[in-house]
Amino acid sequence: MFVTVEAVLEEGVHGRGRFLYFHLPEDAADFLFDLPITRGGFGSIKVDATIGRTSWRTSVFPTNGTYLLLLARKRANAERLTPGDTTKINLAVVVP
Repeated sequence: MFVTVEAVLEEGVHGRGRFLYFHLPEDAADFLFDLPITRGGFGSIKVDATIGRTSWRTSVFPTNGTYLLLLARKRANAERLTPGDTTKINLAVVVP
């Protein structure tokens, strides 16, 4: 199961730390919510994510009717992304 989306990179603050993330668009979130798969902790779904030339295995987490995809700063730097940038994200659901 594979989905490609465009999303805006956002920056949040938790405690003293800052983190980068994407809220997945509604249509992609609906697709993921409807998948008949076993979910991980907190309702997460394991995915292989690709932005540009950067790929990694991670999880997306449900939040407020969508899914949240966290992005490590080193990956954002590798793709020259800063908060406010819109980018294409490829997600492949990892089925256990």
